[in-house]
Amino acid sequence: MMTQLLRCVLTEVRDLPTYDGLNEVDTFLDAFEREVPEKKHFQALDWVMCAMPTGWWGMHKGSFDDYHKCRRMMQVRFGKPKMWLIDKYDGQIDPHTWM
Repeated sequence: MMTQLLRCVLTEVRDLPTYDGLNEVDTFLDAFEREVPEKKHFQALDWVMCAMPTGWWGMHKGSFDDYHKCRRMMQVRFGKPKMWLIDKYDGQIDPHTWM
């Protein structure tokens, strides 16, 4: 008896967002997650990283076993700090009190 294997290959053109480290990382991640199926996130990150994030991803992609850990680390590494020390200092008092 002969069996036949049938594969269906679908091609779908998607406009993937790219990340170069200059724009907001959370905005990029939200757009990326909308466009890429969850099981393809790690594979797709190889294609969407540009400039400095490419080097970071090349060094760290083997460190993550879970996409959510990778997402959190990208937010820590490329996100903007929520509050700067200089934002608290008004120039009127000793700056050491704010440290």
